[in-house]
Amino acid sequence: MISFNLKLKALTLLTVGWNVGEIMGADVLHARKLVGNDFEIYIPGSSVKGALRSAASRIAEAYGFKSCGEINPDRIREAHHKEGICDVCRLFGYPGMKFRSPLIVSDFTTNKVQTVTLTRVTINDKTLTAEKGKLYTMEHVLPGTEFSGTVRLAENAKDLLPLLLLAIAELRTGRFGRRSIVDTKIEGEIDIDPNWKPLLHELKNWLWEGYL
Repeated sequence: MISFNLKLKALTLLTVGWNVGEIMGADVLHARKLVGNDFEIYIPGSSVKGALRSAASRIAEAYGFKSCGEINPDRIREAHHKEGICDVCRLFGYPGMKFRSPLIVSDFTTNKVQTVTLTRVTINDKTLTAEKGKLYTMEHVLPGTEFSGTVRLAENAKDLLPLLLLAIAELRTGRFGRRSIVDTKIEGEIDIDPNWKPLLHELKNWLWEGYL
């Protein structure tokens, strides 16, 4: 098993939504899980894996990997029936698949965290104007907060390791959670083809160092 630590750092106000809001004083809360007797803020591994899948889909073909570009299960199966399972789905899995995804992403936790709750207004996508009477409150983790987790990839999928690293790099420039932006950094040694070592070297440092 190929294993390394991955760190995420909030560059903007960060919210990975939770479905229990009003009980704790806001309409949209950052995700929490029960640890002992307390609810602790974290980022679910499923959220990170989903964001990485989206990032991989955006850049796969530019680097010689295959992506079906589909999210609907029926369309995924149709695309795979015609051309075989694409690299993105082979790495991240897809609904109804007959095999287990070789990629395991842990939950991401943090030791120090501060939050702020802001009142926002719903914007109509068509008119780009505020919708009357549609205010809501959202809890955010402050910029600069770092989360740590573990990423594991089965040895039999080692040929997809470059695609995984590309997705981690792409995640730095896309949206994460509820329209937030995060930086990424890999910790630990990884055995990879020499052609991809420059990318790995770049991922061992924050891209936006000095931004916060």
